Amino acid sequence: MSFIRFLRLLTRRKVIDNDLSNSQLRRCLDVFDLTSIGVGATVGAGLYVVTGQIARDVAGPAIVLSFFIAAVAAFLSGICYAEFGCRVVKAGSAYVYTYSSLGEIWAFIIGWNMILEYVIGTASLGRASSEYIDSIAGGAIRKFFIENIGAFKVSGLGSYPDFLAFILVLLVSMIVASGAKHSAVFNKCVTTVNMLVILFVLAVGLFHVNPSNWAGRQQFLPYGVSGVLAGAASCFYCFVGFDVIATASEETINPKRAIPLSIMLCLVISFLAYFGVASVLTLMVSYNKLDKFAPLPEAFKATGIPAAKYVIAVGGLCALAGSLMSGIFAVPRIMYSMASDGLLFKFFARIYERTNVPLISITFAGVLSALLALLLDLKQLVEMLSIGTLLAYTLVSISVLVLRFQPGVEDVSYDEDTPSSVRSYKVICCQKMLPESKGAEYKPLESVAEDKNQENKASEEPSTSTSHIANAAISLQVVGLAGFCALLIAGWGDLGDGEAWAVFTAVFLGILIIFGFVVMQLQPKNKARFPFKVPCIPWLPIASVVVNLFLLLKLSVWTWVRFSVWMILGFVIYFGYGIRNSAEGNPKQDTNDNDFILQGTPDVKQDVHQVQPSRETDDKEPLAASFSDPS
Repeated sequence: MSFIRFLRLLTRRKVIDNDLSNSQLRRCLDVFDLTSIGVGATVGAGLYVVTGQIARDVAGPAIVLSFFIAAVAAFLSGICYAEFGCRVVKAGSAYVYTYSSLGEIWAFIIGWNMILEYVIGTASLGRASSEYIDSIAGGAIRKFFIENIGAFKVSGLGSYPDFLAFILVLLVSMIVASGAKHSAVFNKCVTTVNMLVILFVLAVGLFHVNPSNWAGRQQFLPYGVSGVLAGAASCFYCFVGFDVIATASEETINPKRAIPLSIMLCLVISFLAYFGVASVLTLMVSYNKLDKFAPLPEAFKATGIPAAKYVIAVGGLCALAGSLMSGIFAVPRIMYSMASDGLLFKFFARIYERTNVPLISITFAGVLSALLALLLDLKQLVEMLSIGTLLAYTLVSISVLVLRFQPGVEDVSYDEDTPSSVRSYKVICCQKMLPESKGAEYKPLESVAEDKNQENKASEEPSTSTSHIANAAISLQVVGLAGFCALLIAGWGDLGDGEAWAVFTAVFLGILIIFGFVVMQLQPKNKARFPFKVPCIPWLPIASVVVNLFLLLKLSVWTWVRFSVWMILGFVIYFGYGIRNSAEGNPKQDTNDNDFILQGTPDVKQDVHQVQPSRETDDKEPLAASFSDPS
């Protein structure tokens, strides 16, 4: 195999079929279901613990500014996901978005890391749920397991076998295996209770605020601007999880509308919840008196409402349950999508007919997560959650840029009242029933208008060569931005002192970024229209890339070492199995251009008694079909 052919295999892109009827999964989720799943993933236990820790040790009451900055950064990535959500209606989230834009190898890297991210996240949430219940029980559960089963003395394992965490993960996995609708109902219940508890905290807390806790710069901004920025980096991870919405595209009733809307609603609700709780918490109690582990219950206790801790405990349990559900919900959808594309073993794509879910994938993800929660000390692995998420956010933002300069990108539109199958049926029947001599005269009005627009814009459309130039320019910018972020992190002091190496590096990277930007902007963009498009191209995607690259480079060296080990295992699977079994490398035999398949509609039952003739036989022979109303 030549090197050029090998590169083509690595960079081949997935051809997206946006026919809503072409899916083995059951479409049963609406905007409310998806928003609940997203909010369950983002507004988790961190609201009840992390908020107080950041306010106490990092940002002070200015944590509200940190949450605002973090929300803006999360919105940048969310907007990019929203565009792809209406353009690509397949399960897989960032994996399938990257596959359709950047190519197979990048898609595998993202999908493989998203699997690890959600499995570790689910296991850690199972462990956290167990510890939360144990704290409510006064440590009785931990004591029982240590006394009756024993404690672990091996480095890397937990302090004891946490069977409660094991059971909790398996129970939630069983709910997910029962079907997408049952999962959505459970998630709506726990998320609703969580939101009601948050409203309780806000409503009751507002009657016990002390404005003097925010009075003066020293009280509101005790750690300075640097504390606000450091707090924003920590707060950003509170918004991580909205991408779980995009994994359910194939189970959504109207994904081209529901996915973008749900992502935006999820981020807005999450921001209001975090911003509101942080405001009330730091106004009720001085930031330096906040409890490190239970800030909300202790704050209410300090203001004379100790009974509030029971309400908050219920909210915390529901928040953990929602996050646990979202994690287990996402993993099998990603595995199903990768297996359907041939990059993972095919049995992961098998659908259980009774519930229309990938049961083998759910079982694998649930059992693996449960075993990790049972045995391991996950604290050292939790930071690996960040690397998968940030890589996904970065590549989705880059994909939005790449998409603008790709040739042959088709418009995407939706019509809620007329399913695509009905529209395609009408066009096929009209064209087939007309005499051949008049077939060209009776085109759909959309096609006529499109033909005229194409004549006027042909010279403005991108070509393969301009697309390659734009991709190279985008790559140049990403390299330059990554280098600049690394310089700010490692050499900020030297840059401020005017050290020659730092100044020279900054100037060189600046020239690289500007050159790439100018070359990119000189290339023609496609005119494809989507129901939702990222505004302010290229500024918003570039800003999203900068934020995510900065946070990636802030991760510890050991996180990157563990990431490398995980990727070595992944590449063994990809180069040993995936690259040879990829669906893009083994396409199904195309349907003959002269053969038409009349797709069924929700309102009409049809029985075709005679196959339509091909053009080589007799085009004037009538189509014999009978239609009967189901009523």
